[in-house]
Amino acid sequence: MVFADFPFLRYLVFFVLGILLYPHLAHFSKTNFDYLLSVFFLVYVVLLVIKSFKKQKQLKHPVFPVLAYLQLILLGVHVSFYSDFLQSKDHLIYHQEPIMGYLAVVSGQDELKPNSIANRVKVRKVYFKEDTKELKGEVIIYRKDSVKWLPGDMVWIEGSPQLIKGPTNPHEFDYRKFMARQQVTHQHFVGERFQKIAWVYESPIEYFFVQLRGRILEQIDRHFEDIQANQIAKALLLGQKKSLDRELSEAYATAGAMHVLAVSGLHVGIIYGFFFLWIKPYRISVRKRILYLTGIILLIWSYALLTGMSPSVMRAATMFSLMGLAQMKSRSPSIFNAIALSALIILVFDPQLIYAVGFQLSYLALSGILLIQPLLVKLWLPGNRILEYVWQISTVGIAAQIATFPISSFYFHMFPVYFLLSNLIAIPGAFLIMSFGVPYMLLGQVNFLGDWLSKITESIIQLVNFGVLAIQALPFSKLSGLYLSPADVVLYFLLLGFLLIFIYQPGKKLLWMMALLVFLGGSYRLIDRISDLKKEELLVYNLERGFAIDYLYQGKLFVYDQAEENELTYKVNPNRKRQSSAGFFPLIPFQAEEGVEFLLPNGYILIMREGQVSFEKEGLDTGGVEMDSGNWKEIFANDSLTNRDKALKIVFQ
Repeated sequence: MVFADFPFLRYLVFFVLGILLYPHLAHFSKTNFDYLLSVFFLVYVVLLVIKSFKKQKQLKHPVFPVLAYLQLILLGVHVSFYSDFLQSKDHLIYHQEPIMGYLAVVSGQDELKPNSIANRVKVRKVYFKEDTKELKGEVIIYRKDSVKWLPGDMVWIEGSPQLIKGPTNPHEFDYRKFMARQQVTHQHFVGERFQKIAWVYESPIEYFFVQLRGRILEQIDRHFEDIQANQIAKALLLGQKKSLDRELSEAYATAGAMHVLAVSGLHVGIIYGFFFLWIKPYRISVRKRILYLTGIILLIWSYALLTGMSPSVMRAATMFSLMGLAQMKSRSPSIFNAIALSALIILVFDPQLIYAVGFQLSYLALSGILLIQPLLVKLWLPGNRILEYVWQISTVGIAAQIATFPISSFYFHMFPVYFLLSNLIAIPGAFLIMSFGVPYMLLGQVNFLGDWLSKITESIIQLVNFGVLAIQALPFSKLSGLYLSPADVVLYFLLLGFLLIFIYQPGKKLLWMMALLVFLGGSYRLIDRISDLKKEELLVYNLERGFAIDYLYQGKLFVYDQAEENELTYKVNPNRKRQSSAGFFPLIPFQAEEGVEFLLPNGYILIMREGQVSFEKEGLDTGGVEMDSGNWKEIFANDSLTNRDKALKIVFQ
C-alpha cells in the first residue's frame, strides 16, 4: 500500500487543509485569494508547456507538486469563502435594526417540540419601520398552533427574529455555532403571529421527497402500534432520529448500537448489494449494464433525498455511485480513491460539513473497517462457519471503534463497553429491518401487503429493542466522563497512522517517529499538569435556577452545586469533566446572615449573596473575566464580582 497510488487521497488532504485554514484567513479579501490561485495556475500551465517542448514525460521537479498542492489549498479556501454566509452583506445577520415583519419560505416539515412546533424558514423580504429590503438568511420558527406547514409555503411572520445566543458557561454545547454551520443564525418565537399567503415552487425535487417522507411517516404511524418500534422504524428507515425519546436513545447509545439508527453506508450498502444478488453487472452486455447501474444509482440518490441527505448517507451514496460508474466499464475501482473522491465532491458543495460529527464519524469508521479489520481477521481463522460469521462482525465493530474512539470520546465523553455484543444483535437486525422495511415503504399503501410487511418489520424491531435494552441493563454497560483534548485526538490519530503504516510497510524510521510522538505527548501532559498545579481559580456558573461553583486549587477541583439535574448535565458537568479526571472534592456551605459562606482551601472565606460573589478579606488581588458567547472576556479586578447573565471566573494572582 503506497500513498502515491491513491491520488484523490492526496488531493483531499490538501483541499481539507485549505478549508481548515479558512477561519484564520476569512478577514482577507476573497479577491486576493482568487488572484493568487490564478497566478499559481498560470505558472503551473506555463511550466507544463515548457516541459512538453522539452519532451519530458515525467514531472520530477519539486516545483510541480508544490504548485499543485498550493492550488488545492487555495481551492479549499476559495469554496469556503463562497459558502460562508458572513461574506454576503445582504444577510440578515448584518441588519440588527428592529424588524416589523418578514416574508419567508418554509424549507422543512413540522418538528414537534415539548411546548411548540419548530420549522426552518428562508427569509426573502424584510420589512423595517421605514424601509423594505430583500435579505437572505435562515430562521428557526417556534409556533403554537394547529396549522400544518409544508415545504414551499410562503408565510408572513410578524415581529423580529433574534440571534441565536452563544454558550454562557465554559465548554457548554455551542448551539449557535452548531446551527451557523447549517447556515441558520436566528430564531423566532412567533406563537400565532403569522399568516400563510402562498406556495412557492422553488425546489420541486427536494419538496417532492420531503412530502413523500411525510406520507411515509404518517403511514408508519398508522401501522406501527408499539411506540418504541414506531420510533426506531422512523430513525432506521428514514433517518428521523428526532422522534426518539430520551430513554430509547440512551439505551442504543449505551449499548453501542446508535450507528444503526443513523442512515449511513450500512443502509445504502444493503440497498446497493440487494440488486447484485439477482443480476451480476459483469455478466451482462455493456448497454444493459449501463442502464442497470444507472437505475441503481438513481435509486440510491432517491433514498438519500428521502432520508434527508445526512453527511453519512451522502458519503455512502457518492461512494457507491462512483463504484457503479467504474463498474460500467467492468473495472474494479480502488475503494480508497472512491472514498477520498466522494469526500472531495461533498466538501466542494458544502465545506462546512468537515466540522459535522456525522461526517467525521462516517469516514473514520469506514476507513477503520477497511484498514484495520483485515488485520484483525488474520489473527484468528475459525473453522466453524458460525464462529467465522461472529468473528467477522466482531472485527468490524472493533475496527470501527478503534478508528472513531477519540472523536466519540471528544464529543460524547462515553464508551460503550458491550459494543461487540450489541453489534451481533444490531447489524443482522438492521439488515432484516431494511429487507422488509424498504419494501414496506414502497408497498405500504397496498392494504394486504402493507399490513403484512409492517407486522414483520415491527416484530423484528421489537426483538432488536429487547436485545439492546437487555445490554443496557448489564452492569458497567458504559464508561462515562471520558475527556480527550484536541491535542490528545491529534496525537492518537498520528500514532494510529504511523502504526498502520508500520504494519503494512515496516521500517525503523516509523518506530523512531512513534517513540518521538509518545515522548512529545507525555511531555505535553506533564507540562499541562504542572501548569494546573499553579492555577488558583474560582468559577461561578450561569444557571437559570440555583447556582454552582468550582474552585481549582493545587490541581484539585472543589465543587458545590444546588441546581436541577438537567442544568448540571448540560451546563456544568462538561467543564468539570475537563478540569478533573480524578473526581471532585466537596465545598461545604455555611449559612450566615450575609448569605452562604464557603471556607476555601487557601483560607479565604467566599460569600455568595443575591448573585454577588465577595470575599471576607478586603483588597484581595484577583482578576475577573466573564463568559461572552463562548469566550472569556476580561472585565475588571476587584474583590467583589456580580454574577449577571454570564459565567464568571475569578483568577487569584
